Amino acid sequence: MNSSLYKNVALVLFGVVVLLLISNIIITKFVNKDEQPKDREVLSGIEIDKSFHSALKNYGFSNTWISKKKLKNISGDSLFATYSVKVPKDVPIHLLILELKNIFWENEVSIEAEEIVSTKRTILKLSSEKKVKLAVEFYYAENIIREYGTVSFLVTDPPLQDEEMLNDFLKIPELFYCVLVPNAESKKQLSLLSKSGKRFALLLNDDITELDYKLSGNYSDDRLSRSIKEIVGTFYSAAFFIIDEKSDLYESKKIAFIEEQLKKRGIVLVTKGRFESINSNAMNLENNFHDFMLSVKKDDEKVLMVSAENYLTISTLIPSYRKIGYKFIYPGDIIIKR
Repeated sequence: MNSSLYKNVALVLFGVVVLLLISNIIITKFVNKDEQPKDREVLSGIEIDKSFHSALKNYGFSNTWISKKKLKNISGDSLFATYSVKVPKDVPIHLLILELKNIFWENEVSIEAEEIVSTKRTILKLSSEKKVKLAVEFYYAENIIREYGTVSFLVTDPPLQDEEMLNDFLKIPELFYCVLVPNAESKKQLSLLSKSGKRFALLLNDDITELDYKLSGNYSDDRLSRSIKEIVGTFYSAAFFIIDEKSDLYESKKIAFIEEQLKKRGIVLVTKGRFESINSNAMNLENNFHDFMLSVKKDDEKVLMVSAENYLTISTLIPSYRKIGYKFIYPGDIIIKR
């Protein structure tokens, strides 16, 4: 992975997040962007209707929220359908309008929206060839929610040896923790993580080689205590510790002593098996991540552990799932607070 790749991904993601979070500004920019194509395709009512339903699906709308309904003062021979659509409170109606404008940008479709203050409803008309083909009544409903689960990320193997590359990686505007192993390289980059507003979890396994931090089932309690003291003293800002249950360290008789020493210091220790993983095959990464997201049910709170390299790809997919209604939070909000 090179530095420019991190920079490009960070910039793209920053733009996407701004799009979703500051929608009023973005709508203005969207309207004033490059001119639409001159020879735009005229769409039939059936085609407009299909794209309209796709837009709602992009935001995780249930079919039960969409019902056919005659709308007052809207009629005509070219009118294909009229709908009344319930909107959950967490979806601004103007974002739905923006989604439709985006979908129809290259088509000869005009979108007219009118907010009816007295009824707290928004009337939307979609026209082609100056004829209304579809009309929609949007209104917020108190009793509906988008039922999607919660996901968080632990990112292993961050590029610690290249400070510029690491800095670019940490600028990715998504919620994640880095996973560090106790060593001098990790210690060196603690200040950069802190300045970037990123937290980390600390992984204890058999790969700790530096004597100051090394843990072994063959060590005496006194020797283990010194290593634990050094680890905790250096990496005190870790959100929590992770232990690899497949390591010799975990299978040794000393694990109980290590757990006791960490607990005494108020440190949360979690086994690595507590976290989800996906097949890291780069050729199928997007499909594998999609399959994982489909496995996340509405009441689930899952922590996915992935490599930094794979997270670069996954982070570009997150906004689409967030738009549907999935929630993405920090791992600590699941492991510690809940």
